[in-house]
Amino acid sequence: MAGLELIDAPGLRDAGLAAAFTTRTGGASEGPYASLNLTWSRGDDKAAVAENRRRVSERLGGLRLVFANQVHGTAVLRAEDAAEGEWSAGEGDALMTDRPGLALCAQTADCVPILLFDPRRPAIAAIHSGWRGTLAGIGQATLDAMAQAYGTRPADVKAAIGPSISKARYRVGPEVIEPFEGKFGSDAALMGPKDHEGGAGLDVAEACRRSLVMAGVPASAISRVPGCTFTDEAHFFSSRRAARDGHPGLFGGQCGIIALKKRR
Repeated sequence: MAGLELIDAPGLRDAGLAAAFTTRTGGASEGPYASLNLTWSRGDDKAAVAENRRRVSERLGGLRLVFANQVHGTAVLRAEDAAEGEWSAGEGDALMTDRPGLALCAQTADCVPILLFDPRRPAIAAIHSGWRGTLAGIGQATLDAMAQAYGTRPADVKAAIGPSISKARYRVGPEVIEPFEGKFGSDAALMGPKDHEGGAGLDVAEACRRSLVMAGVPASAISRVPGCTFTDEAHFFSSRRAARDGHPGLFGGQCGIIALKKRR
């Protein structure tokens, strides 16, 4: 594959901030994990994953990467430091910090990565938001946690939503569609026409955007990176694509990454 490629997080360009979304190019992993897999949990060689993480850290100027053991919940972890040789801050689906030098990582492979920046504090957060976390309110929970820890006001927050699976490729059943309708609406921007079973294509990233607006983040302060993780195999890992191709559970993960740069 090509060299290591990062996608800039639009709307989060700040001299004191590093914010980007990784792709699958430029890594050391092989097979279904080729090549820049950043996830431990699905059977890839851990030495290859560690090398991939080292390459990303180096590309970001030596920032320390911090991950969470993601469980599709609403727990928000406060990252205060990162011990040498340790990657995980614990079990949760969002990370937040006001400490420079820590690069918070939200791992995805169809789910939605969300990066938050409070320039007033400053403070940051990285969120993994699948459909379960989106319905449960992981976005609101993160903003609430940042308010409590740092005095963050949603009106001051800037957000970037990274690549995820598209509505056209993400059909879900009525047990998912119905609660999304109740919380976010049923217009064409959010979901496709219902089929005979009551299921439809769902744009979880759009629901994430709406959840941030509902929590008080200005719509004008939220940007979104285009692209579909399912269809763009050259750049992204995809859980649903792996299942389609006959190796469910065997796939890598990309990340949304945000960090406050160390002051010189």
